[in-house]
Amino acid sequence: MPMARSRARWIAPALALASMAGGCDHPSARIAARQARLDPPELWRVEALDAEGRVSGAVRVCADATMRGAFGRVTAESAGRPCRPLDDGVDRSDLYAVRCDLGGRRFGLTLSRQGDPAHAFTQTFALRALDGAATAARQVRRFRRLGPCPDGWRIGEQIRDGAARRTDSLAGVWPAP
Repeated sequence: MPMARSRARWIAPALALASMAGGCDHPSARIAARQARLDPPELWRVEALDAEGRVSGAVRVCADATMRGAFGRVTAESAGRPCRPLDDGVDRSDLYAVRCDLGGRRFGLTLSRQGDPAHAFTQTFALRALDGAATAARQVRRFRRLGPCPDGWRIGEQIRDGAARRTDSLAGVWPAP
């Protein structure tokens, strides 16, 4: 009998682990599954256009509603320093404009959007120095919804055209292959 009890004590933890692995998901997996049911992630193609309107670069990104909302909020930065807003500015569905400070210089930042934000739209980002200098930047991006995210993609994962691996745009790390 002591031998049977000894075996039972050895086997019980293994059985408990096996039942947890097969029957119960990790809490983070349950949360992710619930989130996907409530707000299904969508695959978007984002293209940067050059001055002539040609595509100069493109990525596909898996985005939920929160991330899609951030498509319309761009901030400027230089050498990792953000352009800090000086006021509330203008904030409408098709236009975001604010004055900001970057390294002691004041800039005007404008982001305008044309199109349907649920399916396809183009946005123009412009930054101009307000001190009379000719310092300025402009970029046009085109966003197009492609459909649901592919199996295995997590929210925030993206891939550049022609790249072999996805990156995690939220964490800034490469996912496991």
